[in-house]
Amino acid sequence: MASFIVKCPGCGKGNRIPGEKEGIVGRCGQCRTVLSPLYSQPKPLSESNFDGFVAGYSGPVLAEFWAPW
Repeated sequence: MASFIVKCPGCGKGNRIPGEKEGIVGRCGQCRTVLSPLYSQPKPLSESNFDGFVAGYSGPVLAEFWAPW
């Protein structure tokens, strides 16, 4: 499975995150700072859970809105 590198906001060290740990909060291997959960695939959100997800996520969020009409 693929792995990804997440830069620590505290010390700048790159941390290898296995793909199967997607969406799980981790800690930097060097300074133990909390790392934002990694999402390599789009996460479907709805009106009921969008605000809570964005408020609780410490990393950058890219949102795409669409309508079927």
